[in-house]
Amino acid sequence: MPPLFKGKLAYAMLSAEITRAGLDARREDGKSCLVMWKEVVGAAARRLPPDLEGVPFVDIISTSGQTLRFLPWTRISGEELEGEGEARCRSLVKLVVGHNAEAVLDPATKKFVDTTEPPAQLPDLATLAAHDARLA
Repeated sequence: MPPLFKGKLAYAMLSAEITRAGLDARREDGKSCLVMWKEVVGAAARRLPPDLEGVPFVDIISTSGQTLRFLPWTRISGEELEGEGEARCRSLVKLVVGHNAEAVLDPATKKFVDTTEPPAQLPDLATLAAHDARLA
């Protein structure tokens, strides 16, 4: 994880293994998270605020209350994702829907997945905090 982001992002994943059953991940704080595909209720793709370099990310939201935030530096194993940056985010969202067709995509994420446009940008840190609060 780049130094600029250490301790500043909720739900940040350092690594994750994608399996047929779900996601086995480790957060920045060292906590292990296991989310089964049947527990996934949605995904949201966004870009961090400009203060955090506008980095694209994907939040995978689950009924188990364990949001998983995938960032460009999150090490992913188990299944191959296409591309880097935004392309990798798009591939991850498609993978989530492929494993759980009932996972909901908000309108901004759906637009991102269906086009070549970048994910919606969160304008500031307060908006990021509000986004995170909705996921808690």
